[in-house]
Amino acid sequence: MKFSSEKGFNEFKQKFSLTNPDAAAFLRELAQEIEAGGEIEIDHDDVSVSVNPESPIKLEVELEGDELEIEIKLKAKS
Repeated sequence: MKFSSEKGFNEFKQKFSLTNPDAAAFLRELAQEIEAGGEIEIDHDDVSVSVNPESPIKLEVELEGDELEIEIKLKAKS
């Protein structure tokens, strides 16, 4: 199953847990795709979501008690 922002896809939400090494690999791949420009694709199991983000990319960092939340917002180019 593949979803793309350019094909009129509006909303998708998926939460998943990764081991520390898998999370680091995921973030490295995301960083490489952002740095390269163009389309960014996220794959998990049989689902693939892609977007061609505009700049700037928004980051939100929130600390609540003992939990640090980091949110990355990629807005599709118009």
